[in-house]
Amino acid sequence: MKKIRAFWASLWDDADRRVKLGRTLGFAFIVIGFVLIAKAWDGAANQNWAPAQTPYLLSGGFMGLGSIITGATLLFLSTIRSEREAMTDLYQEMTRLLGRNLSRLQVTASSNGSSHEASEQVVAGASVYHRLGCKVLDGKDSLMTVSVEQAAGEGLEPCRVCDPPRAAKTEAEAGTSATS
Repeated sequence: MKKIRAFWASLWDDADRRVKLGRTLGFAFIVIGFVLIAKAWDGAANQNWAPAQTPYLLSGGFMGLGSIITGATLLFLSTIRSEREAMTDLYQEMTRLLGRNLSRLQVTASSNGSSHEASEQVVAGASVYHRLGCKVLDGKDSLMTVSVEQAAGEGLEPCRVCDPPRAAKTEAEAGTSATS
C-alpha cells in the first residue's frame, strides 16, 4: 500500500503545470472512456434483439476506446515531458561540474610547468563563492574548489561574509567601464 501511495504522490510532485494538466486530463479521459463503455454495455443489455444492440456497442464502445487511448497517450506524453525536464536539470548540473573540474585541471597543468603562481582557489557554492575558511561553509560536505576566474566565469557572486578575492578585470571590461 505504501508503494502505491508513493507512486500516486510522485505523479503530482512535478512543478511544471503542463505535466500536471496532461496527467489530470489523461486520467479524466480514461475514466470517461470506461464510463462510455459501461453505458454502451448497459444500453445494449436492455435490448433483446441483436441488431438493436449494435449501435450501442459501436458508438459507445468506439468512443470509450478512443477516449481511453487518448488518455493513455496524454499520460505517456506527460511522463516523457517530466523525465525530459529531470534529465535536462541533471545534464546542466553535470555540465557545470565538469566545467569546474576541467578548469581545475587546466590551472594545475599550467602551474606545473611555469614559474608564475596559480590563481587563488575559492569554494564554489550554488550562486556564491567563499574563502576556504568561511563560516557559512561550516557543516557542509562535498564542496568544490575553483579558481577565482572560474567562479566569476560561472557568474558566481562573492560571499558578503568572508569577502573572497575578486577576479581581475580584463582590459575589455576596464575599457567599457571607463567609457560609461
